[in-house]
Parts: sequence; structure tokens; C-alpha cells
Amino acid sequence: MKHSGGMAGRAAIGRMCVLVLLLAGAALAGSFVPDATAYERAWRAAQPCPAAGARTGASSHDCLRTVGAVIARTEAHQPKRRSWLYFADGRPLTRLGVSSEAAGAFEKGDRVELTVWRGEVMEVAGERYVWHEHVTTGGSVAVAAAGLALAAGFPGAQLLLRLRGRRRPADEVPPSALPYGAALAGTGAWLLPLCYRHPTSLLASAGSLTWLAAGSAATAALFAWAWRATRIRAPLAPAARRPPEEGDVFVSARFLEDTDYNPHGFGTHIVLGGGEPAVVPHPGPGRFAARRIPAERLTVTTVRRARGTEGDTVPRDWHIAELDDAGTPVRLTAAPDDLALVLGALEEARN
Repeated sequence: MKHSGGMAGRAAIGRMCVLVLLLAGAALAGSFVPDATAYERAWRAAQPCPAAGARTGASSHDCLRTVGAVIARTEAHQPKRRSWLYFADGRPLTRLGVSSEAAGAFEKGDRVELTVWRGEVMEVAGERYVWHEHVTTGGSVAVAAAGLALAAGFPGAQLLLRLRGRRRPADEVPPSALPYGAALAGTGAWLLPLCYRHPTSLLASAGSLTWLAAGSAATAALFAWAWRATRIRAPLAPAARRPPEEGDVFVSARFLEDTDYNPHGFGTHIVLGGGEPAVVPHPGPGRFAARRIPAERLTVTTVRRARGTEGDTVPRDWHIAELDDAGTPVRLTAAPDDLALVLGALEEARN
């Protein structure tokens, strides 16, 4: 038990570290949004330099200056590496980093025009190809920040589930955090486009406010659903539900040990109702290959949630019934309501 508790503690610390790192990354990315937005807007608003400035070689810092050049050679690399354009006589600069596609499109001797803004080459235009410098937009930075914050929600949800089950046995398998993952994904579906469209003005227009309000309501509903879906349900009493008196009902349930009625773990379902409870390797219809469960030999000792390594083979929302089979312990697992139905049928068959 101490070993399991130590493993759980280390896992919680690991999730906390991931959570903190993702939130720190989100905060750092968010701090760049105003500058990126301002840079993008300035670039889009830039106008060509006055003709007089172009003749004298003088130019304003924020206007677009056009400079002629000749390609001396190109150096193309794989997409993950920077490619280069080299200019004849090193004018107006020795080389310029471009995409591999651009390096492959330009050739030695090509006459091109370079558009310079704020001392940087923003465009290279030739007869066959035009290359543009990538400008990081405020929207893309805002999306990155929001994405990191949403990603932090998943380890946060795992910590929440551990906190909700703090009074449970240390080695008990907590519910899956996937419902929270679905809620986070649903939130991203409306939040990321909103951040991209309005990186610095979420509250500046009626349209964005409506978008934000509707999305927040949807997120609240999704997280309420996730909270209910991940609640830790107490195991039900064996006779909480009774099977129907007529007709077969196939329940997804299985014994975890090999027995004479579950050889080599072949059973995937238990059939009830139309006859004695039996293990079958299929969901029906019909009782083909059914193995009768000797209900008279079985006694329920406890019903609990999965623990330890059981979580590797048992769905996290299933419960496990520990049974005594004439002195041999066996385990039966199913979803809580289905398990109560099977145990009720076994109790009825035993009596």
C-alpha cells in the first residue's frame, strides 16, 4: 500500500510540474500578444516611401523601400533547415534566409526587387516567384497562449480527480480524465478562433462579447457534464437490480480469473433472464458456447472500484465484485449498474 501511495504521490508531483510549465508557457506567450499585434498592424499599414526619399536614398523607418538586386547563387536545404539567397557584390546584403521553396524557385542571374521595412527584407520579387517574410500575427500568438492554457487543463483535471478521491484507498484507480479532455477540446473549438480573430480586443465589440458569452455557457455545460461523468460512484448492493423474468439479456461483464465456466478468460458477456446465468464469448443473440455459472458456489464478499494494476485491463468506470467460489477467490467486473444486475441474478439463482 505504501508503495502504491508513493507511486501516486510521484505521479501527482509530475502532473503538477507539467501544469505549472504549461501555465508559465501560456503566460509567456500571452505577454507577446500586444507586441505581435502592433507589429502586424504596422506592417499591414506600411506605405511605399516617398519618391524623393527613394531618389536620395533616404527613407522613413516605417515606409516600404524597394531595392534592386541580382541573385548570385542559391542554397536550398530541407524544409527544417534555413535556405539562402546570395546577392551579387553583396548588395544590398550578402545573403538572405528564405524558405527551401523560394531557394529552389530563384536562379543565378535573376534580377529581383527587395522590399525593405524597418531595416528588414520583407519581400523578394522576381519574374517567376515572389517570396514573403513570415510575419507572426498577434492572433497566432494568442492561439498559442490559449492552447497552452487549455493543455494545462488536462493535468489539472487529473489532479482534481485525485483530490476528489483522496479519502479512497491509495491504490484505487481514479476515473478517467477523458471527459475533461473532451470539455477542453470543446472549449478550444470556440476559444481558439475567437483568440485568433480578436487577440487584444475580446471585449471590444458586441460580436466578440456574444461569441465569448455563448462559448462560456457551452464550456460551463461541458465541464458540468465532465464533473458528473467522473464522479466516484459507491459500489451498489448485490440485489439492487433484478433481471427480467423472460428473454435473454446480454450484459458486458467478465470474470478476471480462469475458471471452469470461464476457461482461458474467453467470456466477454454474461447472459441473464431466459435461463440460468451463463458466461458467453459474444453479445448475443442466442446462448451459443454458453458456460453455466455455478451460482450455488458463489458468495459475494465485497464490491469495490478497480485498484492497482487492475486499471490496465478494467475500464475505469467499472466496478469489481470479489466472490468466493467454494473457497477460491474470483473477481467479476462490469459497469456499476450492469454489475448490480448480474449479482442480483446470481443471488436469485442461488436461492
